[in-house]
This record gives sequence, C-alpha cells and structure tokens, in this order.
Amino acid sequence: MARRLLVAVTALAVALATSASLALAGANSGHKLAIHVKAHPTSCTSGYPTFTNCNQIIYTYVGSGDVDVMPVFYDLAEYTVNELGLTWPEGAWGSGSWVRCRGDLAVGTINHSGGAGYPNDVSGTAIAWSTCQRKWCSTPGYLWLSVSTTGTVCPAPDPPTGDYGVVDCAAEPGPYYDYPERTYCAGIFGAVGDDPCNQPGAANSSWGEIKSMFGR
Repeated sequence: MARRLLVAVTALAVALATSASLALAGANSGHKLAIHVKAHPTSCTSGYPTFTNCNQIIYTYVGSGDVDVMPVFYDLAEYTVNELGLTWPEGAWGSGSWVRCRGDLAVGTINHSGGAGYPNDVSGTAIAWSTCQRKWCSTPGYLWLSVSTTGTVCPAPDPPTGDYGVVDCAAEPGPYYDYPERTYCAGIFGAVGDDPCNQPGAANSSWGEIKSMFGR
C-alpha cells in the first residue's frame, strides 16, 4: 500500500510539473471555499461533519472558548489535491492546532495565521489523495482555536506557494490547478460571517509552486 501511494503521488507531482496550459480552466473552475465553525472537540472518525449543500455550513458562531474551524471546498467535480492557509486574529487568540482528517499525504501544517511572519513555520498545507476523488465537497481537516475576542477566520493562500485551491484529475495536458471562484469568512463571538450561499467573496488567480511540493 505504501509503495502504491508513493508511486501515485510521484505521478501526480510529475503531471503537475509538466502541465502544459495553466490558462485553461479545470474541472472545478466554479468551486468555492468557506469556513465551517463548531464547538471543540471534533473526531475524524465519528460524527465528522459532511456537507451536501451550502446551507449546512455554519458561518456565524456566537460562542467563544475552544472552537474548531473547518475549511469547506464545495461545488467540486473532482480533485486530487486541496491547498490552503487560514487567517485569524492570532494576537488575541494565539496559535492554532491543525488536524488532517482526510487525504493520503500532506505537505505543511497550519499553526499560525497566514502572513503573520513565522519563517520557521509553514502555516499552510497541501493535502493529496492517491486516487481521484469525485465529490461535491471536501473537508480535509480542522483547526482548533481558543477564541477570546470577536473575530473572523478566513481562507488564505498557502504561504510557501502563494496559492489556494484544488487540483483536478485531468490527464495530459492536465491536471489543472483550480482557484476558488469565491471565498467566505466565518464570524465568531459577535462577528458576522459571509453566507456561503450568496455572499460574494474573493478570488485568487496566481500559479505558485504546488507543482514541485510533492516531488521533494
């Protein structure tokens, strides 16, 4: 199993590195990225949140204390990689603890708010699957935070690459990296989040170094 996974991930890295046309849209060109908030703790194996529509994403959470925030990639067709960072008011809440619940391999983790200036910490993650995932939604993990003041948690680029999004399953000249059409923040302890069903968000359009991350 380990050998098959290594071969699959190596093949993915080669395919990404030789992708011919980054201008072409991939299979997930209209996907979105939102933040779901729930009370801590969360189990990766028992009662792990799943989503079949955007109305199930809790984007405004009135409580404080220990909370778990989950990135939700949705309106997907297929994927082999999820990549992102997160931002939150780290000066008030402190660092977080990331737990990966899905995927076969990950590069990096999320401990600090994106762009907070921690050179020895990746503060973002890219998660790969050894086989194509054909699902509407992906929730690869969660970040445990200790909330003490009003604030928001937002998707952000993975600092080492400057990118966030998903990689589709296309054969040559793919696969293709798809950036979210919109992103949505979650509001906690008095802050109002962005409704993932209709609130406009932000989009990113740069291509970074995800091609080489899994080839190291």
